[in-house]
Amino acid sequence: MKENPGHAGEGSLNTVVWVSGALRADHLGCYGARRMRTGTVDGLAASGIRFDQCIAAAPRTSLATTSIATGRYPHHHGVLDWERDMAPESGTLQGAFARAGHEVASFVFDEGFLFRNCPDAMVRGRSDSIDPILGWLEANAGRPFCLFVHSWATHLPYSSPHRARAEWREGKRRLVERVQSDSASALEHSREAYRRAVEHQSEHNIAALLETLEELELRDSTAVVLTADHGESWGERFADKSEVRGVYHLHGAGLWDEVLHVPLIVSAPGLEPGVIASQVRSVDIAPTVLALAGLDPPASADGASLLPLLDGREGGDRTALAMTSDLGNLSQMAVRQPPWKLVRWVPSDDEEAYRLDVDPREQTDVRAQVPKRLRRILDRELVGVRREVAMSVEEEAAVTRRLEDLGYL
Repeated sequence: MKENPGHAGEGSLNTVVWVSGALRADHLGCYGARRMRTGTVDGLAASGIRFDQCIAAAPRTSLATTSIATGRYPHHHGVLDWERDMAPESGTLQGAFARAGHEVASFVFDEGFLFRNCPDAMVRGRSDSIDPILGWLEANAGRPFCLFVHSWATHLPYSSPHRARAEWREGKRRLVERVQSDSASALEHSREAYRRAVEHQSEHNIAALLETLEELELRDSTAVVLTADHGESWGERFADKSEVRGVYHLHGAGLWDEVLHVPLIVSAPGLEPGVIASQVRSVDIAPTVLALAGLDPPASADGASLLPLLDGREGGDRTALAMTSDLGNLSQMAVRQPPWKLVRWVPSDDEEAYRLDVDPREQTDVRAQVPKRLRRILDRELVGVRREVAMSVEEEAAVTRRLEDLGYL
């Protein structure tokens, strides 16, 4: 690795963080997918660092994307459902760049949901069209900037923007019905729609972003980070597919690797291209992009800069946590320490564990064999968060309405 580019003209590096909703790593060519036409993303990976094993903090948008922005796990940043506000001590990478004098903007799938009541995220509009995003880039090309995009172009139902609410809900209903039908042809129809959405994200949205940076002569002074909030599934974990109810059962209800293994590509001036095979975490993204720009990470971050992995100062896997929630309560927490993964249900303390090197599809529960150190990690992390949070009837109704609005129920 060359000298940290943030030190060559402090704060002069531009930053783009693109978070693709529900994008599985194994559906990109650079991660081994054979049928996918994702040449633009593959080229971005070839020009930068591809992290082979990045583990999302959660399988749900609200929890996972807040973890990317803050570098904190959900049980620390507090956004365990769409109605919860971020813990006040949780700083965002957007806020850190703004305080350092950068122009900052976040574009999200719907400003009424993601980063609601969080001025520190600097939400400027929606991401269902690339045009406002590129327009903002063009308008702010003369100063150092940080652009954060959360795109639902790869999120179920893979075809409709969230603002087209009736069409979006109907598309979601049809896709869930195809999963429930347990028909091979119906399932392949859903997966093909997903493949087309992934290709569109790569060859339209990401291609337009990179082309605009080139046209503005900014590509050589801009760090581009591509990742996903979480992955996706199509009911594989349900023996009875009729039990699948809404988006929550396709991603959100479990902590399987298909919904936790996400792509992470970092392309930045001064970074030699390469591949990092060891495990990293989505909570490492905020500290990394700030370190690239020569800025300090949020003091409350659980993650740490990935730069030491690039120059040999650090080796091996980083221990990853992942968790999910149900109506504002933490419902499961997992610790992933290759080759082991231990999942604990909260508050029942039921567990399941997998030996990932011999059982990558997580089919055989080997909880009796899991090293005790993994249980100690979960014991420590769950101190103080095991209690169920009681909701009033009105609060539970509000959360339910939002989940229904998003198609999770």
